Amino acid sequence: MMNLTSTTVIVFSADIARKLLRDGYRIVDIKPDKFDEDNKRTLFVFANDGTILQAIKNIKTAEE
Repeated sequence: MMNLTSTTVIVFSADIARKLLRDGYRIVDIKPDKFDEDNKRTLFVFANDGTILQAIKNIKTAEE
């Protein structure tokens, strides 16, 4: 049987990444977005502690 859970979560938005950091989530890496032609976008890689996906949903809902 395959394990579909990932140990990391990639966040594309600096605003969401900032809010996650303030909430105590741990950032693992920061990488340039290799698909961005202008080389201005950044990918934020967070450790998946099991609650981060719900936190991202809550942040997105609050922004609407």
